[in-house]
Amino acid sequence: MKIWCAQLGSVLEAPDTNLAVADDAVRSAVASGADMVLFPEQFATGWDPVSTKHAEEKGGPIESAWCRIAEEHGVWVVGSQRTHSSDGFTNTALIAAPDGSVHARYAKTHLFRYAGEDQQYIPGDRLSVCSCDGLVVGLAICYDLRFPELFRRYADLGVECMLVPAAWPCSRIDIFTLFLHARAVENQYYVAGVSPTGTNPIDQYCGRSAIVDPLGKTLCSAGEDEACITAEVDADYVAEVRRRFPFHDDARYDLQA
Repeated sequence: MKIWCAQLGSVLEAPDTNLAVADDAVRSAVASGADMVLFPEQFATGWDPVSTKHAEEKGGPIESAWCRIAEEHGVWVVGSQRTHSSDGFTNTALIAAPDGSVHARYAKTHLFRYAGEDQQYIPGDRLSVCSCDGLVVGLAICYDLRFPELFRRYADLGVECMLVPAAWPCSRIDIFTLFLHARAVENQYYVAGVSPTGTNPIDQYCGRSAIVDPLGKTLCSAGEDEACITAEVDADYVAEVRRRFPFHDDARYDLQA
């Protein structure tokens, strides 16, 4: 599978504008042979940890737009948005399939309390694992990268590639890069992480999106400007790496203080 990371900036609280940009990006990606296109966290509205504006129920206009884009271009699209239900607001990522359906959803399980995200949103309580054209993928969002236990659980469930929409600020951008590589090496799978560029009233963003392979090799990476990066990921290679170096068999879960 050929994955594209669309490292683009959003206009805050302007979903129509941002989704039009996403449509153009997907068109370009498909013309270059992409099978899946991944966008940053809350791309449709821009990332804001305390705003619930434009939050919608399942099947709302933003979700429908992601599905329309996927169907019109015949490609997998990973979008991220604000959603709500009777339980509260969630920061959600979804995978829209080439047939226009929602193939998977994931509500961010680790909320960024440092910026007050937990004051407006509730955490998800389920992992999201699915197959996209034979590649087993999992979803996580931004701050989730700080919690290796989550990513190990995905490995235990057979994931071969993690998809991570993010909005990582310039002030901590080296940590974003570090976590993408660490989570890949620790779990012997691909990690594709995409973060935006530009400045808005919330923060300044410096991109540095990347796709990392199961041995920690950077397959592609971006700088601080808008860019679209792409790499091939191969489920057979994940199996080969795990067969050659099955270090998870040596893990110790019985230790006590």
